[in-house]
Amino acid sequence: MSHTSSSKIHKYDAFLSFRGEDTRRTFVSHLYNALIQRRIDVFKDDERLETGKSIHDELPKAIEESKFAIVIFSESYASSTWCLDELAHIIKCRKELGQIVIPIFYNVSPSDVSHQNPPFNKFFSEHEKNYKDDMEKIQRWRDAFAVSGKISGYHLQNYKDEADCIKKVVYKLMSLLHIEYHEDDNNDDDVCSGGTRGMGAKSPILIDGGKMSYSLDKKTGKKCFMVAARGLEIEWGGTAEYWEWISHPDSRFSEVAKLKRVCWLDIRGKIETRRLSKRTKYVAYLVFKLENKFHGLETVNAVVRFVDSMSVKEAERRASVVHFSGQGPRETLPFKRGDGWMELKMGDFFNDAGEDGDVDARLMETEHLEAKGGLIVQVVEFRPE
Repeated sequence: MSHTSSSKIHKYDAFLSFRGEDTRRTFVSHLYNALIQRRIDVFKDDERLETGKSIHDELPKAIEESKFAIVIFSESYASSTWCLDELAHIIKCRKELGQIVIPIFYNVSPSDVSHQNPPFNKFFSEHEKNYKDDMEKIQRWRDAFAVSGKISGYHLQNYKDEADCIKKVVYKLMSLLHIEYHEDDNNDDDVCSGGTRGMGAKSPILIDGGKMSYSLDKKTGKKCFMVAARGLEIEWGGTAEYWEWISHPDSRFSEVAKLKRVCWLDIRGKIETRRLSKRTKYVAYLVFKLENKFHGLETVNAVVRFVDSMSVKEAERRASVVHFSGQGPRETLPFKRGDGWMELKMGDFFNDAGEDGDVDARLMETEHLEAKGGLIVQVVEFRPE
């Protein structure tokens, strides 16, 4: 949930606009991590589009649903029509919706942005050749640049290094969003690398429109994520005859999924590996409760896979048996958590370099088609071991 105090409800606190080849793995990566470490819900698009001729259908909506737009102007920002379309829509939202735009001038000056001076002029000249039949589009891009260069922002050359600039941006947003921080949080390395000061005792915070929560594990200081029931792929989950969506007094999320009756049980939780801590072993857990009259759930199959490197069929062959109840090896049985919920280990994996990709944790019973019921699903949790 966004931390804004405006009467308009925003899905995201901030939208990041940047030229990937310039800053994705450097400045933007550090800025993004620093923002989420400080409980700021950020939309960051990592799709690689070579031509950038159109904005993805969801991007305009994400921009409109963000309270802030952070635009990182780098030397080749204007080379991407993808970025230019984003910027034009951001400036439109600034005018029509009151969106707050925060420009960061990364190795370029505000004046060069405002007047499309080098290095930007050559890119605009190329666009004019390619879009000579749509000069209105070119003018929208130029106008957006002209306005952006005059907005008070952060010019990298005015700070001792990138970390100092990032720290100032993060604390400014924390102030505007009324997010508290303690004096011992004021540490450059902590802000820019995602340390645990002031966060170890914090409750998980909701992100991604309330479909996920984020926290730092108290023991390891590593990132921990919960994917709420509404963020899971639940077979037949949208059919009222089979699943019921209810509020639960013990859940941190607005809804949980209650199994009424199915024969085919299939639940999946997915997360992007780039969100997780690097070089860390993770365990995926189903967090649930059983009603007194549950049935058909004694044993199920569970598996965790890297989506890009293991097929669905291969994962199904490798799935192992786990137990909601009854007897079995200790690692296949559920345990009661301190919050009163039960957790069942679905599998584990090692997140090496955190490259872009997805991990899929799946729990299923699709062979023995007896009726099943009485399961209450809260989340799938990805927790460092």
